[in-house]
Amino acid sequence: MLEPALATGEELPELTLLTTLLEGPGDKTQPPEEETLSQAPESEEEQKKKALERSMYVLSELVETEKMYVDDLGQIVEGYISQNSNEMSMIESLSNDDTSLCEFQEMQTNGDVSRAFDTLAKALNPGESTACQSSVAGMEGSVHLITGDSSINYTEKEGPLLSDSHVAFRLTMPSPMPEYLNVHYIGESASRLLFLSMHWALSIPSFQALGQENSISLVKAYWNELFTLGLAQCWQVMNVATILATFVNCLHNSLQQDKMSTERRKLLMEHIFKLQEFCNSMVKLCIDGYEYAYLKAIVLFSPDHPSLENMEQIEKFQGKAYVEFQDYITKTYPDDTYRLSRLLLRLPALRLMNATITEELFFKGLIGNIRIDSVIPHILKMEPADYNSQIIGHSI
Repeated sequence: MLEPALATGEELPELTLLTTLLEGPGDKTQPPEEETLSQAPESEEEQKKKALERSMYVLSELVETEKMYVDDLGQIVEGYISQNSNEMSMIESLSNDDTSLCEFQEMQTNGDVSRAFDTLAKALNPGESTACQSSVAGMEGSVHLITGDSSINYTEKEGPLLSDSHVAFRLTMPSPMPEYLNVHYIGESASRLLFLSMHWALSIPSFQALGQENSISLVKAYWNELFTLGLAQCWQVMNVATILATFVNCLHNSLQQDKMSTERRKLLMEHIFKLQEFCNSMVKLCIDGYEYAYLKAIVLFSPDHPSLENMEQIEKFQGKAYVEFQDYITKTYPDDTYRLSRLLLRLPALRLMNATITEELFFKGLIGNIRIDSVIPHILKMEPADYNSQIIGHSI
């Protein structure tokens, strides 16, 4: 606290205001010392002069201190801007309306999805980058992509919906396999199965003929069913039984450590048991490669999703797959009268598999909370040559 400017008498109004402004925490440097009482009395004019000098001294100290604070603040702001220059320049380029802000947020989301796709793609062959092209053209066979206009007539492809080339389902597992399965290894294995399932669908000319928009919509709607069928088909190669046991063990540990609610654990456990039951039932039926291919085609060409266009054509493709499936079983298993019925009756169980839980179990360790359906367009736009060059394995 500063001492009064005058030893006696009334303070000057200007000095009173200045003293009030200077009170409080500040620089600890002491102003000129007060004159001792032993000195000769000073005139009123000299007292005013000395009081003013003291006040001006304190004011100068305060100004220097404030200048230091301002300089420090400037350095902090400059450092912040330097560290975030890219984001700041992006924001400065936006207009003041809400649309631009939404576009900026969408760009950030798209960046997250692209990074998730890159992470999944690296699981195909770690260390190599995967090229992503802008169209689904380039698959074997000559087909013409069409738009989503339902008025466009489809040219029916002569011959069967599926050929012998669609039977082989080659999956290569990451190597080396760890002694104890971990989240990363499971995620890499699941990524390979997901990519293989998507590119199996792309190899079907009738699927390509639906056009890019419808193709993406179909896979977004039914990727979980295709993935689950792939788990059953690759049961031994993927060592799915061990993967499911690892999930159960992790859930048990999470419950003991109070990291998960009982309700959430129950949902995950139910999903795991459904997966195990479905895969076990498929393994017991000894389903061959042709049968798996037709089951996948029937699932893929399901016309009952509300977001689909050209449902009539999709339904025709599904009917064609069913007829070919029936012909194959009749010729291959003539003595097994009810084989077709038993296989088709397994398909409704696929709809009981929650896609969100599948993502959490198999993919969250690699891509976090990014949804698989947001990555699917990137996978479907990936050139088959780029995919096939990275996946070379044995036939399941």
